[in-house]
Amino acid sequence: MKLYYLLKNINCRVVGNTILDIKGLYHKDTEVKEGGMFFSLRGTRVDGSSYVLSAVKNGAVAVVTEQEIQNLSGVTQIIVRDARETMSLIACKFFGNPANKLKIIGVTGTNGKTTVTSIISHIINFSGKKCALIGTNGVVINGVKYDTGMTTPDPIELQQYFAQMVKLKQEYVCMEVSAHAIEFHKIDGFTFEAVVFTNLTEDHLDYFKNMKRYFETKCKLFSKKYTNFAVINLDDSYGIEIAKRININYKAYSIINKADYFANNIQLVGAGQKFIVNRNFEVSLNFAGNFNVSNALSAIAVLEYIGLDEKTILDGFASMKPVEGRFNTCLVNEKLVIVDYAHTPDGLKNILLTAKDIAGKNRLISVFGCGGNRDVLKRPLMGEISTSIADFTIITSDNPRFEKREDIAKDILKGIKSNNYTIELDRTKAIKKAVEIAKKGDVIVIAGKGSEPYIDENGVKMPYSDMAEIEKLRR
Repeated sequence: MKLYYLLKNINCRVVGNTILDIKGLYHKDTEVKEGGMFFSLRGTRVDGSSYVLSAVKNGAVAVVTEQEIQNLSGVTQIIVRDARETMSLIACKFFGNPANKLKIIGVTGTNGKTTVTSIISHIINFSGKKCALIGTNGVVINGVKYDTGMTTPDPIELQQYFAQMVKLKQEYVCMEVSAHAIEFHKIDGFTFEAVVFTNLTEDHLDYFKNMKRYFETKCKLFSKKYTNFAVINLDDSYGIEIAKRININYKAYSIINKADYFANNIQLVGAGQKFIVNRNFEVSLNFAGNFNVSNALSAIAVLEYIGLDEKTILDGFASMKPVEGRFNTCLVNEKLVIVDYAHTPDGLKNILLTAKDIAGKNRLISVFGCGGNRDVLKRPLMGEISTSIADFTIITSDNPRFEKREDIAKDILKGIKSNNYTIELDRTKAIKKAVEIAKKGDVIVIAGKGSEPYIDENGVKMPYSDMAEIEKLRR
């Protein structure tokens, strides 16, 4: 594709020839191939311009950069204000603006994104329409899963997936939209059919520094730039604030406050539950927790907005299994084990309170850790939450990354005010210990990793699965 076409309507200054054929887009210098365009991105630690010479050596014929690079001959430089935003806009063009041929539903929030997108995509597919899925668990198109390694893929990869979805005749896409995706302009250049706000609790403050900035970033999604319709949670204080600010049409949902979609008469049924929506119809869920009632309400609002009828929605819920890595349950020697991705203070609190209800008079045992090189402020909060709700807590490792497991555990201990805990930093041994000390009827929550198939430590992702470890104990 000609460079001058890709630069049309892009605010930039060009140094060099624009009558070039661009054969590929890249933001990693090691992946650049002959005829490629390289985007020099300013990172949190490294200035992307340091990789430009490597990209040119590998075949880049054009470079997008935020400042002109001197003595770079034979290569066209495109100087822009924001290279990330430009990358998104050019990626849309390069792949033929595939998002314009899709109805895209975006879901943002700290917790619940994976569950909400999974519900919506499942029921749309159940209805006979085709809906792809993008999120923490990967990209799913026609039942085929592709691992991406991040909640919202980078723009070049994202547009490639959109193009593939168009080719495979998908009508809808339901995708998780992370705060980083908004901050880094990954979703610029296309619009959403609808967007959903689930909630906002402490997470990612290692990058955003404070809740105000984190919230303001999420808020950007709820504007005419990205959509004309939104679904908002009024049980969350930040959701109430968005509803006050919003200048587009929206529907609200709640299990506490007055809203367009509200739930009442919530009842646990085994490992699932049922509830009444707006006093009109009863929904049966195959997974428990008030937070999942809330997730279901948001999905119903979207599904009705796009035109699905009540019977299809209810039958779709009844046919749906729990989302991978979200409140997955199994019995080990008559002890109920729950595996969940909960990795924030609010997420851990919600899952433990739900598990406490299920346990009744029996004990609740919590196993969790915190990720390394991430928000350290949430560690003591999660320690306090676990030891105050669960009868016994086993503090273990999660993804240490480049921190020591012992140091992360010490941060967790800062919030603990009781002695109903122990430390076992080997996650496999921690799970085994929980099952060993549990008695018949007790409930065990294994939190933090969900369906993640690895432990990330010292730059190496070692194969690991909570569910696989639990299955070993069932033999």
